[in-house]
Amino acid sequence: MFKLKLARLALSFSTHRGPAWGPSVTRGLSGAVALTGGVCVLLAAVALGERQADRAIRFREQLVASDLVESVERILRHVQSSQREPLDRLAGQPCESAAKRLAEFKTYVRYVRGVNLVANGRLYCSSALGPMDVPLSAYMSTVQREQGISLIHGTPYQPAVPVLPVFVPTGHDTGLLYVIEGSYVTDILAHGLRYGADKVTLSVTGSGAIDEHGVFSAAGATVVPRSGTQVASTVFPLRVAVTASTAFASQMDWKYGAIFGGIGLLLAALIAAAYLLAFAPRRLLLSAVRQGLRSGQLYMLYQPVVDIATRRIVGAEALVRWTHPRWGPISPAVFMAEVESSSLLGDVTRFVLQRATDDARSSTGSAPFRIAVNVAPMDLERKGFMPEVLALVEGLPKNTVLVLEVTERFLLSRNPRVRTIFETLREHGVRFALDDFGTEHSNLDLLGRFPFDYVKIDKQFVEQVDRGGASLIGGIAAVAAHYGMQVIAEGVETEAQHDALRRLGIPFGQGYLYERPISAAKVFGAQPAKAFVVESAP
Repeated sequence: MFKLKLARLALSFSTHRGPAWGPSVTRGLSGAVALTGGVCVLLAAVALGERQADRAIRFREQLVASDLVESVERILRHVQSSQREPLDRLAGQPCESAAKRLAEFKTYVRYVRGVNLVANGRLYCSSALGPMDVPLSAYMSTVQREQGISLIHGTPYQPAVPVLPVFVPTGHDTGLLYVIEGSYVTDILAHGLRYGADKVTLSVTGSGAIDEHGVFSAAGATVVPRSGTQVASTVFPLRVAVTASTAFASQMDWKYGAIFGGIGLLLAALIAAAYLLAFAPRRLLLSAVRQGLRSGQLYMLYQPVVDIATRRIVGAEALVRWTHPRWGPISPAVFMAEVESSSLLGDVTRFVLQRATDDARSSTGSAPFRIAVNVAPMDLERKGFMPEVLALVEGLPKNTVLVLEVTERFLLSRNPRVRTIFETLREHGVRFALDDFGTEHSNLDLLGRFPFDYVKIDKQFVEQVDRGGASLIGGIAAVAAHYGMQVIAEGVETEAQHDALRRLGIPFGQGYLYERPISAAKVFGAQPAKAFVVESAP
């Protein structure tokens, strides 16, 4: 069961290996995407936390300002409505006859310093001072009189004590002027400090402003902080501005920073976990392969290559196999695709080359023989690859030729160093075969730019050779002959395919028709090889 799961997991990596960049680059990009995604999630969480904190601060400012506006409105409504009818009748009467009643009615009106009778634009009678003669303009302008209220720095009698005058017309040229103590307004505004406010200001349109400390500002000097929130009354021409305190703002920043930061960290951790889980099977697989190399679980089988005309064995392709002590035989399709894109590739290739050349040296045959080994593009890019191959070639019998079968043509065509490696190795007797020709990335131009000695026609074309596909294989053979290359047909399984290939003049073939992969002893008469030592770091 575990072996089946391992195969499925590894095949999920190997079935689609991508175009030019390959699995290792894909995994690097996946890691970069995962890292970038995690960072973006954290930054987004921080930004959302800051935004939510700002919304909480603005909400609190608006809540406090709305409550204060409502409190001021209650005062103004009380002043305008309390004892309204008897006070209206006093307006216009002589102060001598109205003063006593005016002082009496004033006691029922809270929040006010005094109630004044107005006639012809002048205050002529006060509930506190009795007869007087002060122009109404000392308390409010004509425009402010129309809007009903104003906010001034002080009265002619108390110039430095802010008050809130309220004018109520009672007739053509008569009215009532209430003078609300600024201290009442200040006390109301000061309540905002209990709910996280740092600065609270009440302003009246066209007049001035007063803050929670009773400090008055003229209309032209009224400044509402940018960071604050203003709420206007829907009944009176006034508004309250509230700015949250630094302590409250910090509290909200910490609160929502912690909440959204925690969410961001959790999401980033989930992204990291998903990335690790996605590539955990690969790490387990490569670890098992590395252990298999150390403990002798990997071994070699050989697929014979025959002369199609005579069916005589003229060579063999070295095939790595893996038998796990617990899970049993594991197909190369399960693990080699991952090995080829990992740091373990050098060890596996070194093992195959060493074991194949050791087996070839033990051969007692005298006929020319070719031993083929598959190598990956990453092998050709390793610094130690060429010296390793040259050292092994020097120990081969004179009648044995090492053939390196190269896959991934698309990558080869983009690497300028490969041609130099080809030429150097060929000068020392190594030959090259282009494997699986005719599949996805094949390029006829590649045959002319790289000195291949053999072209291996893929099995999917050989399967059609006796059913109308002979012309295609004949064309490939003609192109190969043009460049001085010989053709090897892969996957020959029927006598009909063999006969068709023989008629086309294809010189070599390999497949189950001739022989399944067999041991070194059957190919070379070789003795069991010595243990292989893994040199690279895990």
